[in-house]
Amino acid sequence: MAIYATRILGFTVAEICIALSMGCGQQAHWYPIESAVVGADGRTITAIILTSEPAPDGTSCQVVTSKQVSETSNQVVIGVEARNECEPRFPWEEGIATLSIGYQREVRFDLKNPLNGRQIIDRATQQVVPRF
Repeated sequence: MAIYATRILGFTVAEICIALSMGCGQQAHWYPIESAVVGADGRTITAIILTSEPAPDGTSCQVVTSKQVSETSNQVVIGVEARNECEPRFPWEEGIATLSIGYQREVRFDLKNPLNGRQIIDRATQQVVPRF
C-alpha cells in the first residue's frame, strides 16, 4: 500500500511537486538583438533588445536571466536570455497584460579582445547585428 500511495498515475509525488513548482509559464528565452553599439575601446558592446516599458518604480516584466558572449577570430556571438515575470506561472492564473515590444533596453557585453572588424552575430536569430 505504501508504494501505491506515493505514485499517482505513474508519477511519484516528488515528480509531481517538482513539475508544479517549475510552473508552466515564465520560461526564459533568447531575445532578438535589434542593434549594437561598440565602445571606443572596441571591447564593450551595448546591445539593444525590445521589451515592455518599465513601471514608474523602475521594475520591468522582463528579467534578464542570462547573457552569453562567444568570440572567434572572425565573429562575436552575443545573446540575451530573459523571462517575462508578468506571465502567469500556471494556465489557471491570470497574468498582467503588457505591451512587450517597443521599449529599448540596453545589455552590456565585455569582450576579451577588441572587436577589430569581426561581425557581431545574434544568438537568437543567427543573423548579423546592425551596428550604430
